[in-house]
Amino acid sequence: MSLIAHLRALHTVDSQVRGIKTRFENAEDALKRNQTQLEVVSGKRRDLEGQSRQVQAMISNLELEDSTFKERLENLRTELNTSSNTKIYNALRDELKVVEGKRDELAERILAQMENLEKLKRELTTTDTPSQDRTRLRDMAQATLAEAKSELGGRLAELEAQRGRAADLLKEDVREAFDEAADRNDGEALAEVTVVSLRHREFACGGCNAELPLDAYSRVAAQADQLVTCLTCGRILYMDQIPDRPGAKKTKAAAKEAALDPDQLG
Repeated sequence: MSLIAHLRALHTVDSQVRGIKTRFENAEDALKRNQTQLEVVSGKRRDLEGQSRQVQAMISNLELEDSTFKERLENLRTELNTSSNTKIYNALRDELKVVEGKRDELAERILAQMENLEKLKRELTTTDTPSQDRTRLRDMAQATLAEAKSELGGRLAELEAQRGRAADLLKEDVREAFDEAADRNDGEALAEVTVVSLRHREFACGGCNAELPLDAYSRVAAQADQLVTCLTCGRILYMDQIPDRPGAKKTKAAAKEAALDPDQLG
């Protein structure tokens, strides 16, 4: 087999390996993306739940403080009703007003925290659907990845072994050039030379369409098992058919065939 034939054989199996790996990578990326988005939603929910617990604890402490004020007010009223000393009565009455004022302020604080708690509960409710949706998408991505690995894991191992055998038939510098071209061009390591105009010596890379110098075309056309690459994209160049040069002399057999009338040809 020629050098190009070996490279094309390697390219065939390399493309399959890259295709399967790309499928795995896409499935893994989708899983990571959905997992990240789920964590964002879950994090927001955990934050809201933490705030709700803090507010609930604050309300409980305020209500406990309110019960202390309530008990003190009841005791003050009892003492007022039984007091016969004007000075003591006035002192109890003043303290009663102070405690009532503090309790009113406390009641406003409790009301504000209850409103805050209700707001947090409403926000928590809005995270239910996004959390469920993200969980479902994450689970679907997990299933897709597992299915791909189950379906193609064994095939990938076989192809990688075939690729290794195909690569072993090439010299190290050729393998390096192939790998570099494949990595640079999304797996397309080879490109056929395009003859734009043989008469005007215009040629192009079939991969990137960049103009090729005559020297590159000549070396590819010589089919001398030498590695020729596109200077622009790095693809390895080849040609399946080498066109005849304009004005080139035909062989006797070709001239005789060209001279025959088409109707005489079997």
